[in-house]
Amino acid sequence: MLRYAAGRIVLTVPVLFGVSLMSFAIIHLIPGDIVSVLAGPTVALDSEAAQNIRRALHLDQPLPVQYGIWLMGALRGDFGNSLVMGLPVAPQIVSHLPVTLVLTAMSLLFAIAVGLPAGVAAAKTRGRWPDLFIRAVALLGLSTPPFFVGVAAVLLLSLYWPSFKILSAVDLRHDPLGGIRTLLLPAFVLSLASATTIMRYTRAAMLEVLTEPFMATARAKGAGRLRVLIRHGLRNALLPVVTAVGVTAAHLVAGAVVVEQVFGLPGIGQLMLNAIYHRDYTQVQATVLVVTTLVVLINIMVDLSYYALDPRIQQHG
Repeated sequence: MLRYAAGRIVLTVPVLFGVSLMSFAIIHLIPGDIVSVLAGPTVALDSEAAQNIRRALHLDQPLPVQYGIWLMGALRGDFGNSLVMGLPVAPQIVSHLPVTLVLTAMSLLFAIAVGLPAGVAAAKTRGRWPDLFIRAVALLGLSTPPFFVGVAAVLLLSLYWPSFKILSAVDLRHDPLGGIRTLLLPAFVLSLASATTIMRYTRAAMLEVLTEPFMATARAKGAGRLRVLIRHGLRNALLPVVTAVGVTAAHLVAGAVVVEQVFGLPGIGQLMLNAIYHRDYTQVQATVLVVTTLVVLINIMVDLSYYALDPRIQQHG
């Protein structure tokens, strides 16, 4: 197990390096100059003041040198200072990251709690009205973007339930329960599309398992319907469901960026969007790398789950 995990971790190194290099290149291809933002509109870009800013931020160096300086600092855990605010980037990420992690975890729990039983029920009632109803609702949830659902939820609750705190402050450190209550609606909105994905994977896997001979054998031995369905059916359909959970978890991390903006949540997504808007290169590079690391870690966890669930991988891993 440790050897398998170590191999997966080693493979993530070139992925993170490639993402950091691509994000650095894309950021510097965006039109505009951060010096004009820092110096102000009244200062000419070729003035002495502007040149001093460039030298202080190493912007007068060639792009490979700039990337090398940033990469060496990142390897030490030092992402530099924000070009706009002048504050260290790492503490800002640490302060914003818990909101994104809790939001993603809550959304994933909602998606599993809804998608898994819905998929089992749809497979069990294949072709009948419960199956058709669940699939229709899933199609609607899959085709509706989270930002639209979020805006609609904010407007409707503001009109018909004014006492509901929609855009209240989130302080997970000093008031964790209050913060979790505030994240309930954003997490539900974010989980809708993921729940439909998990439902579809679960339904397809269960339909395949329900036709296997061992299911008929279990029923012939007198096992109850629910026991056969869960212990023998769902247990053997878990591999593709684990894939669905891993894929949706990675999508949730990316989708949290939009949902945080809609609900005004102080997460890493909002931090990244503000940095992009202000052309804060160091902030953008660091947040992109952190989000990518989260996605990579999720993929590693999915691989390890596969290793634990599938004996064939243990034999050849």
